[in-house]
Amino acid sequence: MTSEVFKALRGTVKPAEHVATQPLAPIMLEYLDLFAEGAGHTARAKRLDIDRFLEFLKRYRKVSEIEHLTVGDWDFSACQHFVDELLKAEAPATVARRLATLKHMGRVLAERWPGFINPVRDVRAPKIQNARPQSLDAEEIDRIKELATSKRTRKGDFVSYRNEILFYFLLDTGLRADEVRTLKRAQVDDKLEWIRGVKTKGRRFRDAYISSAIRDHLTEYLKARAVQLERFFPKLTPSVDGKLPVFISTHGAQADNPDSFLMGAKSVWRAIRSYSVETKLHPHLLRHTFAVELLDDSKDIRLVAQALGHSDVRITMRYTERGKEEVAKALERARRNRDS
Repeated sequence: MTSEVFKALRGTVKPAEHVATQPLAPIMLEYLDLFAEGAGHTARAKRLDIDRFLEFLKRYRKVSEIEHLTVGDWDFSACQHFVDELLKAEAPATVARRLATLKHMGRVLAERWPGFINPVRDVRAPKIQNARPQSLDAEEIDRIKELATSKRTRKGDFVSYRNEILFYFLLDTGLRADEVRTLKRAQVDDKLEWIRGVKTKGRRFRDAYISSAIRDHLTEYLKARAVQLERFFPKLTPSVDGKLPVFISTHGAQADNPDSFLMGAKSVWRAIRSYSVETKLHPHLLRHTFAVELLDDSKDIRLVAQALGHSDVRITMRYTERGKEEVAKALERARRNRDS
């Protein structure tokens, strides 16, 4: 990871007019090197946000190449027009996320570059109406399980079996897709009850519980996994096994490189999407389903926040939102009870 541009900016006092003439693209690319490195969903999203903004700014400033843009071209007016243009084709939540990337970059530069004023500071994100995240109901979950079993039975290979257990595991633990994708065998205890040291988005660590409902499935899967690993490790020791992912991919794997056994992020997404019945599935939908089920059963928002690994219970509060039809039905019940 390089940071030559930011190193040059740190501690350098420049007049505002000089700041405005600096090339913009290298600074934004340096920001991406520092804060959007890797293949994770957040990193990819940040890179797309910056690319989208630079393309917009090139059109807005009517320059032939992105390399011709300067810091002075990135001002409040350009940011506001960027938001207005995005809202013509994208959902408010997506626009707000893109704007959040620009705001963070502006804050970083303002902290490291004397004379730079964050041009996005006062740009308001579009108002997003709170809505409870989409989740699956019990009937659809049952149909998905039937489909997964059918695929595994028909194909009879390890990959279809792994994908079926991956679906069960995501739904049972509420972990994010990347948390499961990078999960090492050593993090799961011998009783298959607890996952230790799950790294959250906030770079904190927590333990996650595996319910008894899937332990038998997980036990059988780990046996099948061991058979696959025999091709690479004739004598697989607990020490070596502990460094390998729980959900392995043997395509291109090398015995001396544990990370080569990781599933790709797109592979996880495709595996879950292939089980779509009525609803188009994605891994995070299973996390939403986990949260909604746990909240409906426990009525304890702090418990759900802890289970999801949220650092702020306000993030979890969105699961308490109800649609207008639910509000209407609740009001009707309340009126009937009052008048009876």
